[in-house]
Amino acid sequence: MEMKILFFTSPTCSWCPFIEQVLERIVREANHLELEIIDITKNIEMAEEMEIVAIPTIILPNNQRIIGAADEAFIREQLDFYLIMG
Repeated sequence: MEMKILFFTSPTCSWCPFIEQVLERIVREANHLELEIIDITKNIEMAEEMEIVAIPTIILPNNQRIIGAADEAFIREQLDFYLIMG
């Protein structure tokens, strides 16, 4: 069963390229994860629907949000917790 990670980004976000690389690396390593990258400047409706208030925002498969800059270890820890507890 594939689980999707949503990543809300913007071209003006200085942290977003780093976070995107981290997420792409994690998804490559896991055969059950999918990454959807949403540029809020091109998809305002979805950003509003998902109540995105800051970027970067990562929405994990359990709807937990990681808002702002986060390092790879923290993102992996949150995903591991979800996959173990989910």
